[in-house]
Amino acid sequence: MVNTLTADGLLFDLDGTLINTIKCVEKYWRIFSKEHGIDAEELLKFSHGVQTIGVLNKFLPENIEKNHILVSSLEDRVAKDVDGVEVVPGTKELLNLIKNDSWGIVTSGTEMMARARMEQMNIPVPKHFFTADNTKRSKPNPDGYIACAQSIGVDPANCIVFEDAPAGIKAGLTAGCTVIGIISSHTEEQLLNNGVSFCISGYDQLDVVYQDGKFTVSKKQ
Repeated sequence: MVNTLTADGLLFDLDGTLINTIKCVEKYWRIFSKEHGIDAEELLKFSHGVQTIGVLNKFLPENIEKNHILVSSLEDRVAKDVDGVEVVPGTKELLNLIKNDSWGIVTSGTEMMARARMEQMNIPVPKHFFTADNTKRSKPNPDGYIACAQSIGVDPANCIVFEDAPAGIKAGLTAGCTVIGIISSHTEEQLLNNGVSFCISGYDQLDVVYQDGKFTVSKKQ
């Protein structure tokens, strides 16, 4: 297994990758599922890394014209709750280390939700920031990662994506990027089976060096 990678840009998912919101989000999905007579376990299997509107359109197709109203209500409740929300270990140290414009965030969440979480956790919003509001097709489509790499000014093939969910991994790989798995919403085995190069549970498990416009990212032994 390859444990050292090089890249011109680093692209991050947000939920489950920089900020662990899984306990909080799953709590509200379970409440929502009970309210609407949906199988919560089936919904949770599908929902990680997928836009809220995509989840609702799949599980409430009969309500498709009004699902955008439910999205606003649900995300507003989730965004205001910080119970169980925490920063993935080593996140702030890594972002402090890479203080340049060669990184970005691609999230399936709305800009409101993403900015709220980042403010709560004191994480800077990068120059290259792609959300459900400015990406035409969400994960597992590669659009967000391609757009983020282009915004940085680098080839997606020379980027490393950090992801915790199969939808995001597929998006990164389809964009042509290399993907490192973050163990949070899924197991290491599941992430490896979806094609990541290797897995970490926190950025404190990485050595990252930025020199001459290129990142070298190694998994600590």
